[in-house]
Amino acid sequence: MKKWSADNPKAALMEQKRTAIVAAARESFLESGFSQASMDGIARLAEVSVKTIYGHFENKRELFNAVMRAACLAEGAPQEPQDEAALSARFPWFTDPTEQGLMEGGREYLRHLLSTEQLALYRVVTRDADRFPEIGVQYQKDVVAGRTDILMKYLGRTARMNKWRLTSTQQAGAVYDALLRAGLFEEVLHGIRPPEPRVIARHARSAANVMWKLMEAGIMSTV
Repeated sequence: MKKWSADNPKAALMEQKRTAIVAAARESFLESGFSQASMDGIARLAEVSVKTIYGHFENKRELFNAVMRAACLAEGAPQEPQDEAALSARFPWFTDPTEQGLMEGGREYLRHLLSTEQLALYRVVTRDADRFPEIGVQYQKDVVAGRTDILMKYLGRTARMNKWRLTSTQQAGAVYDALLRAGLFEEVLHGIRPPEPRVIARHARSAANVMWKLMEAGIMSTV
């Protein structure tokens, strides 16, 4: 993505156009999918020229990446990996090394995963990932990995605070991720169950209870 210095007199106008392009691209990708969305169509929606789009983005893949990042930013997701101090300031539950804290972290994860925006993006990615695997890779990097990284750091901190041993925070994060997703993600994705707050809270509580017992019993030090 091309950038303009803050003192450039055109910087504000360029940023406005970029925002309009990303918004139009989001609408086009969600309606038509990655493969069928065209730069010409996006330009018409954004009321700019195709040349202007390419002045901001190298190609359609880079534009889709911008859409994913904008969706995460709108939901308050960190755009870059953060250390424990930053996460503690951002998420109150991050400093709570109890089962309640684990549950609150899981609920935060599910709230993001099951949001309308994230489900829509997931459907776009899975629709075209066989033809454009690079968008699946980018989705994993920009969306999934970022949230899992927060869980991993929380689990590592909680294990230290409770004097539990973890062989790998990455493995522990993958296990908790799987427990949180199990059943609920597919049901919400396919419209079987609505992602209501009470449903999310109940599922997070169940997943946290199982994960807490695994960690407390030392099972996570042998996986």
